[in-house]
Amino acid sequence: MKIYNIPEDEKLGMIYSKSSTVFKVWAPARNKISLLIYEEYNSVRRRKYQMIKDEKGIFKATVDGDLDGHFYTYLIEDKYEVTDPYSVACSINSEKSAIVDLASTDPLGFRNHKAPDNNYKDAIIYEVHVKDYSIDISSGTLNRGKYTGLVDRNSNYKDYSTGLKHLKDLGVTHVHLMPIADFITVREENEKFFSIDNYNWGYDPELYNVPEGTYATEPRDPKNRIKELKELIMALHQEGISVVLDVVYNHTYRSADSNFNTIMPMYYYRSFNGGFSNGSGCGNEFASERNLARKFIIDSLKYWQSEYRVDGFRFDLMALIDRKTIYKAVEELRKADPNTLIYGEPWAAQSSPLPLEEMTGFGSQKNKNYALFNPFYRDALKGEGDNPNRGFLQGDHNYKNAVETGILGSIDYDETHKGFCSEPDETINYYNSHDNLIITDKLKLWFGDIVEIPEIAALATSIIMTSQGIPFIHAGNEFLRDKKLVRNSYKSDLTVNGINWSLKEKYFDLFNYTKDIIEIRKEMNCFSLSAEEIRKNIRLIPDLPDRIIAYEINSDFKYLIVHNSGWDDYILDLSKIKSNSKKIDREFEYSIIFDKSGKTNMRQSTKLLNTKRISTTIIRY
Repeated sequence: MKIYNIPEDEKLGMIYSKSSTVFKVWAPARNKISLLIYEEYNSVRRRKYQMIKDEKGIFKATVDGDLDGHFYTYLIEDKYEVTDPYSVACSINSEKSAIVDLASTDPLGFRNHKAPDNNYKDAIIYEVHVKDYSIDISSGTLNRGKYTGLVDRNSNYKDYSTGLKHLKDLGVTHVHLMPIADFITVREENEKFFSIDNYNWGYDPELYNVPEGTYATEPRDPKNRIKELKELIMALHQEGISVVLDVVYNHTYRSADSNFNTIMPMYYYRSFNGGFSNGSGCGNEFASERNLARKFIIDSLKYWQSEYRVDGFRFDLMALIDRKTIYKAVEELRKADPNTLIYGEPWAAQSSPLPLEEMTGFGSQKNKNYALFNPFYRDALKGEGDNPNRGFLQGDHNYKNAVETGILGSIDYDETHKGFCSEPDETINYYNSHDNLIITDKLKLWFGDIVEIPEIAALATSIIMTSQGIPFIHAGNEFLRDKKLVRNSYKSDLTVNGINWSLKEKYFDLFNYTKDIIEIRKEMNCFSLSAEEIRKNIRLIPDLPDRIIAYEINSDFKYLIVHNSGWDDYILDLSKIKSNSKKIDREFEYSIIFDKSGKTNMRQSTKLLNTKRISTTIIRY
């Protein structure tokens, strides 16, 4: 493959002004590209402009006049008509790129509103799919499943808050939006919105710099989706919540007929045996290690950060993005905003021709200021995969050491607790994301419909929230949302994916518990320690039954945290545990059980601590 390069600051795509618009597309292997301008997206009539190729392989055309509201495509070698990979707006269903005055898409006050100052090391992440969140009639919002439905300030189910108020009440610091960049397998017409077969998570990308039109109230208007996504971001910011975008740069939905490949054949994709390699499991891999592919990814990330003022990025199949690209992305994004949160999946779906040492896998993140999902901790807690196997929560206490390692931030703590991280802010601690069976389904698969499932789910959350590292929960975990035992619901119907808000009423105690443990995590302010501080200030309590994990944290105060995963209460003799003789602080004594959360006076001996079955207890002394 020939090595190509152009200046990093070279701007490609559509560059709009009221007096003229410039169009630039990089295609050194092509001889002829024409620009086609349409007044309407569904018009047959068009104006054709010959683009001029320069010595860098960039085809360029300038069209005088105000083209705001027009549409365009590129005609390659008089044969193939494609959209612009650098599109910032498009027609409905991604058929044509759109020319827009981006300044006109800013909601009132958007450009100057104050974003929250959330330190990425203190993040508490909530993952949500825009459509899932409010699509069910129980959400109580007018614009169900839309950008505006997610941040409805007044929606509720029987006076139980949904929408934006639910997120604010819960206390999370970051909302992770599953892919909202334009994807291709869902029809965007409003009349098709509720069709049973018109759903996708969004990991089938088409135009990377354009918001998905499905979630817009007026998907035929190219500006509407842009403005409503900006309104969503500003609304979350105004409530102190940062916004993370789920980005899918590892593959494109189309392969041979994608706009990238039509413009510059086989440059943007890795190959294997003369065809497309398939490390993504989706038919191709984006060749991030090549200069112009890397430039596209960096340009795209910086565009979302500057134009939409987003606060972080989660990388799908991050291992398929080469390390140099990720390191460059972290450098550029943090240069603009030091609190940018960056994390991803350190694996591929299948084998890749990208050399292992270049993949962004486990270990690549060490001292590089980004985080990776932690499947070792996840599987230790609830069992591996989608089978009815057990983890620590279901009574397999062989996982005790692995859970302790996760609690300690997955660093090398001692000879028996060794992790993959140099620092705890390199691990995303979770028991489920959107993938695989979520916690309710996993527990039901093992236990059936036993009444203790809420307590077990609460214990899972309390362990995650009292661990070093960055905690992450999936929308609905806080009130036992389930997926009807569907392990991969990426295109399942809305009866599987839509959040049923009546569950919040049914399991309101669990919601309150989740809210409380998040508040407690913030109040204790000792879960973002450095690796050195962890080794110095956290002590695991030895010689306890396998079902009990207990540890002291020496911070501004001294805390004892006890997780009892057993089905019986357990009495701890504090006189043998405490490393000092101070009395328990009765103003900060918690029995963290799902239906009795909050401060309590248990009137127990200061020498004996009764830890309840399937619960977490925290005391300060």
